[in-house]
Amino acid sequence: MWGLNSVFLFLLLNFLTINNPGTTIWEEEFNTPGIGFWGDSDGITIHSHLPPTTEWQLDAEACSFTSEKDYVKTVGTSGGRLEALDCDGEAVWQSPWISIASYTAVNCELIAKETGSGNNPERKYVEAFYQLDQGEKKLFENNGLSQGNWGESVVSQSQLQGDSIRLIIHLNSSYASDKVIVDAIRVWSDEPEKVDPNQLAETGDLLINEVLSNPFDEGVDFVELYNQSSKEIRLDHLFIANRDDQQNLKTIVQLSSEPILFPPNTYLAVSENQEQVLNFYSTTCVSCFLDVTKMPALNNSSGEVVLLNDSMQVLDEMHYTEKMHHPLLIEEEGISLERISFEESALEPSNWTSGKNGHQLASPGFENAMSANSPVKTTTFQLEPKAFSPNEDGYNDLLQINYQLDKVGYLANLRIFDSNGLPINHLLRNEPAAIQGQWIWDGKQANGSRSPIGLYIVLLELHHPDGSAKQFKKVCTLTDRIY
Repeated sequence: MWGLNSVFLFLLLNFLTINNPGTTIWEEEFNTPGIGFWGDSDGITIHSHLPPTTEWQLDAEACSFTSEKDYVKTVGTSGGRLEALDCDGEAVWQSPWISIASYTAVNCELIAKETGSGNNPERKYVEAFYQLDQGEKKLFENNGLSQGNWGESVVSQSQLQGDSIRLIIHLNSSYASDKVIVDAIRVWSDEPEKVDPNQLAETGDLLINEVLSNPFDEGVDFVELYNQSSKEIRLDHLFIANRDDQQNLKTIVQLSSEPILFPPNTYLAVSENQEQVLNFYSTTCVSCFLDVTKMPALNNSSGEVVLLNDSMQVLDEMHYTEKMHHPLLIEEEGISLERISFEESALEPSNWTSGKNGHQLASPGFENAMSANSPVKTTTFQLEPKAFSPNEDGYNDLLQINYQLDKVGYLANLRIFDSNGLPINHLLRNEPAAIQGQWIWDGKQANGSRSPIGLYIVLLELHHPDGSAKQFKKVCTLTDRIY
């Protein structure tokens, strides 16, 4: 008897097989209108819109646009298509170079249409070519040239092989009542892709490393992965999902439709909008982020995150609840759950704790502040430099308060006292401390005023949920130039 998961996967694979014959390598449906060239009512001005995000190129230099009704551009008709109307010259559309090295037999297809009564084959046509591996361009073998009153034709080429291919289409319409149309360009293969097995993930290669399920307002959820293998792993063969109340997989999301490689020993933060993540958390690795069209729903209070390969094999999984945050936290909003150890299972609740990286409450795209993968055996507390001068001259303007802890989970209180023992600033109040890190004092008092020259005491108090406590006291000198 099949379980619900098996039935779901069977139906999913059956649906994909019926509706997607072959493996699509590249396609263009022209579903963004208004890209191209068009004229103006003054008979002289030529307008154009070719956004840098458009993969393909369009050259209309040989065309003439003497009216606002003359154009070569994408339109919204029938869901989107590329049209030429009374352009009085040949326009050339050109795809990007498309990698086909992973396929043994590649096919290309597009739809060429025309409307109107014009029947001049030299002034009304669609001519389609392909170019393999920087070689000469060749006419499509089936309906490569459609001209005059042809109505509609399917233009195709089959059984191509090489490293890369580019499609080139010439189109012309020189009558005010005639259009030529190109639509539904597709490159595909009947054979499955040849994938290097060293680029496919197996259990143990990738780990779930950080999860934000309760973002700030205007923020978004994210899931961070870590590649602890020596492989460059293909993201288009990876999926993340959640589970329903019966623990069946649901909302299975492919990480990428492109063969992007996930390098070894690196981090990757997956979200619906990396900019909405970076509005709240900074990073030194902008390339360590990936946007997906839709994330599995991550409820604030509890849920599951499942990492899968394309065989639907579970590579890693974690179940989270609000109770996994630090017990002394008052508010969990905007604070991620960070994995403590790569060696321990992600399913072990004690292997997760509240994120904290300086003033940030998460560390997307880089090593967890709470990581214990390289544990420190002793606790250290150092001030650098011993004498600092916060006069904004660019030299020793800040006091760096560096620390290393023997375990994760401490809450920190950090206070500054003057030489008479009077408190002047309370820098930290019961904030989670990373396994190692740094705090900064800019020499200012709690009211924002600059502290006078003199000796100051830095007092650090650490409290752990297991009942242990530590206290450190260091002296620094606040100085300035002597004129």
